[in-house]
Order: sequence, then C-alpha cells, then structure tokens
Amino acid sequence: MRIAFSLWNERIAPVFDVAKHFWIVDAEEGRIIGQTGRRFSSDDPQERAMRLSTLQVEQLVCGAITRTSYQALTERGMQVVSFIAGDLDQVVHACLADRLKDGELNMPGCHRGKRHGARRYPGRNSCVTMSEDTKEY
Repeated sequence: MRIAFSLWNERIAPVFDVAKHFWIVDAEEGRIIGQTGRRFSSDDPQERAMRLSTLQVEQLVCGAITRTSYQALTERGMQVVSFIAGDLDQVVHACLADRLKDGELNMPGCHRGKRHGARRYPGRNSCVTMSEDTKEY
C-alpha cells in the first residue's frame, strides 16, 4: 500500500491545503518497504489530488483539510485520514500498526471520536494496511 503524509518540519502539517511537502511510504504487511519525500508544486486542490493520484497514493494522512481538497482526493479513490497530529515517524508507525483510530494522535480539540465542533469526513482515523507489491515511481 502507498500512503502519503502531509509534512511540515518533520511533523504532520496542521493544514493539508497549505503543506508544501509530503512523505510517501510504501508498506507491506505493516512493514515499510520504501519511502521518499516529495513537494507539491501547486496550492490548487485538484492539482494536488492529481499529483498524489499520479504517484499512485492510496491513502493520505493529514491534519485539517478543506472539504474541497477532501472531495478532490476521494473522487480519485484515495482514502483520507484527517485531523492527525504528531511527529512524522510516530504517525507513520501508528498508521502501520493501525493505531491512528485510538485517538492518541488526534489534533488538539479532536477528542477520541467525540464531536466537539470539528468537522469530520467519512473515513477519518482509519488507516488501512494491506499487502501488495511495491509500485515503482
């Protein structure tokens, strides 16, 4: 599975829509088999979604995200796990261990699945892991 993580200073970017960098992890059976950093060249939600789609990303893990970006990504078949915060390494390992749904890495104000004013989209806090061959860039 190929997973992208929005990135800012080695942490999950607080807002996907303004993140300039992302980290791609290829995983198989919960193990990292490849990873690389990339850069967004546009702030346009459709172009960002196209960039991730072109790289064959299946899932995006990010902080907050606008509805426009969320829809552009899901229309291309990507799963979006939003409202996540933390150091990149910590979030990657939690994702691969299927621990994002535990709520420990939720953004401040997102209380373990309870609604406290934050907008939630389908698929939130759900990190899918499955085996598949590594896809080449």
